[in-house]
Amino acid sequence: MRKIQISILIFLLLIGVVKIFFLFPLDYYEEIDEISKKYKISSEAIYSVIKIESNFRENAISHKGAIGLMQIMPSTGEWMAKSNDLLYSQELLLDPIYNIKIGTLYLSYLINRYEGDLEKVLIAYNAGPSRLKSGAWKEFKETKNYLIKYKIANFFYRIRLYFK
Repeated sequence: MRKIQISILIFLLLIGVVKIFFLFPLDYYEEIDEISKKYKISSEAIYSVIKIESNFRENAISHKGAIGLMQIMPSTGEWMAKSNDLLYSQELLLDPIYNIKIGTLYLSYLINRYEGDLEKVLIAYNAGPSRLKSGAWKEFKETKNYLIKYKIANFFYRIRLYFK
């Protein structure tokens, strides 16, 4: 009886591991690794934001107009591109690698602005810096859930990237 219980436990554990690999993909691994190093943002942070924002849907467009993998607002994309001497067009935001680069630049900007305070960075990324400053983000259940989702995704991406 004990052998059966251990076998079932091992089986369930293996199913869990397989689910992690499917639920937390490492698409664009080489590109994200390069961008991560260039802009000094961890790969798991980039992957976590992509997972939460678009679940890796390259052509995702939100009801508010955020575009691509990292769900960049066109005005933010234009500002980040111009601030970093990059070409810009809304169509470029649908290019996965360009979108990851712009999204990572924005994360880097927020990390510097909020002196590495990850909670503030994530709130500003999700709800916007003005809502962070005014405290209005506290009214948004979505932003509270965003913080929880980020922690979960980041945990699993640390595991995924460790075994890469």
